[in-house]
Amino acid sequence: MLINPEISMRVGRIDDPAKRMLGWLVRYSVAGRHTRKFFSDLVFGTSAEAKAAAVAFALAHLGEHTEIRSLRTRLMPRKNTPHGVPGVARYIRPGGTSAFWTAYWTRDGVRQQKKFSVALHGEHDARELAFSMRAEMTADSAERLAELLEIYAPDRAGPAKKAAHRPKQKVAEPARAAAPSRRPKPSVGSDRRENRRQA
Repeated sequence: MLINPEISMRVGRIDDPAKRMLGWLVRYSVAGRHTRKFFSDLVFGTSAEAKAAAVAFALAHLGEHTEIRSLRTRLMPRKNTPHGVPGVARYIRPGGTSAFWTAYWTRDGVRQQKKFSVALHGEHDARELAFSMRAEMTADSAERLAELLEIYAPDRAGPAKKAAHRPKQKVAEPARAAAPSRRPKPSVGSDRRENRRQA
């Protein structure tokens, strides 16, 4: 009897005598990369032996696959957010008195966050500070995800690195007002020459 819900989703019985397929089929997907492997009753001798082999194959890297899924959920860009970056959001205090950008992340199972005031930093800089803080605080998780994808889904490793490691933006300093330019004071000789022309 299959107890683990994840195994029950990965391992299924196939009984198709017309196609000579009697056995157990393992199917799963890791970061969009699909794996299928059939374990025949005939090859393994009995249905029970074929099932045991199928379950062992499905369990072989289940821990790493589950970790990949969790990391991708936390780190990969999303289409349901205005800016696409998970873990960063803009909030307005009740009553609309002030707004701020917040970066949040999980460290050792504890949810943490850092706020950046729009009134203090400005809209653009507050948002970029939140993005940079989020990238800094999730750098270790991003490296772990890239490492796992290099093993189990190499074609996904590149996009994962780009998505997880957002380049830090340098916050612009307030622009200084330019000093007013002074027109050169005309010399006495030039005034005399100008008066002669008008005469």
